Amino acid sequence: MSSRLTLALRLYREGKVSFYSTDLEELAKMGLPYTKAPIFYNPRMKLNRDVTISIFSSLSLKSAADLMAASGVRALRLKAEGGAEEVFACDSNCLSAQIIKMNVKLNKLSGIRVKCSDARLEAERMAWENERVDYLDLDPFGSPAPFLDSFLRAVKRGGIIGITATDEPPLFGIYPDKLLRYYGVWGKKLPFCKEFGIRSLISFTIRTAARLDLAAEPLLSYGEGHYVRAYFRIERGAERSKHLLKELGWVLYKEGDFEIIRGVDEMPRGAMGPIWVGKIVEPEFLGKLSPLNEEVGKLFEKLKEEADGPPFYQRLDIICSKLNMRIPKPKIVIESLREMGHFAARSHLDPLGIKTTAKREEIEDLIRKLTSS
Repeated sequence: MSSRLTLALRLYREGKVSFYSTDLEELAKMGLPYTKAPIFYNPRMKLNRDVTISIFSSLSLKSAADLMAASGVRALRLKAEGGAEEVFACDSNCLSAQIIKMNVKLNKLSGIRVKCSDARLEAERMAWENERVDYLDLDPFGSPAPFLDSFLRAVKRGGIIGITATDEPPLFGIYPDKLLRYYGVWGKKLPFCKEFGIRSLISFTIRTAARLDLAAEPLLSYGEGHYVRAYFRIERGAERSKHLLKELGWVLYKEGDFEIIRGVDEMPRGAMGPIWVGKIVEPEFLGKLSPLNEEVGKLFEKLKEEADGPPFYQRLDIICSKLNMRIPKPKIVIESLREMGHFAARSHLDPLGIKTTAKREEIEDLIRKLTSS
């Protein structure tokens, strides 16, 4: 078996670690997508892992677990670059577990425990045996919803959980029935669907944690490529979750404009939610982070610029299409809105999306002025 494995593997380099995983080029020649790899590895998720390392190392965390470790690249990097003292790498694919052990030896790393087991089973065991960790990663293929209960229990008090969701069609409201079933949120596709997806994920996480008498405080969330990502600090006690639940609310969307309604006491007719209507990035938390590299630094700068903005964004292309006018440069629109006394920043989720406190009518008037001059 080992000879066939060797032929199917390729040596990769990411960050400061080298590791073996499925040869994706050979897989492509067979007409198979990367999702069919016997040992899963997605190089397009490098930024996702880079941000994880930035957060882990900046906070000087000690213990970490990746219970869907696949090739083990995130676990390896948490040890080699993040400074983790103890790392638990687990995967339900026993072939993956063998490869992770090989990759640990390849990088001459110690303090990494590897196991073949079910992710939810291990998370429950960690909680039951009090082996909770400072950082736990939840990065499944698709929705994190089926795993969240177990994973939240496995995080230490004051620890961090990083959650990835790649099921964009439900989260973005393209499949409203699945959004409701998976996340307990009612919604449909909106012009700012990416941010709606992030806020739905945050809302679901907070509500799930509250049901377990835990508080999941949103620290940093973003969307990139085909996924959304959110980091939370986990605290124990039902009382701690109350102020977070008060930051849930609804969005009313009509004729290109939207209204945010805070509180979930009543669901207004036609509203979508319940979603998180607080900040998706905590500036104080972001200020503590040292970016691992230039790409992470650019992302952090974008998040910093929009951190204090209101929920959701206006899309210049949609507004200009309605007005039958050319699209002005976003930078000029932002500068003009700031001169008018409004908060204004570009959304990292959409190159033509602008977060602003200005009303839709004010933005339309500004565009008319800018395009006529």
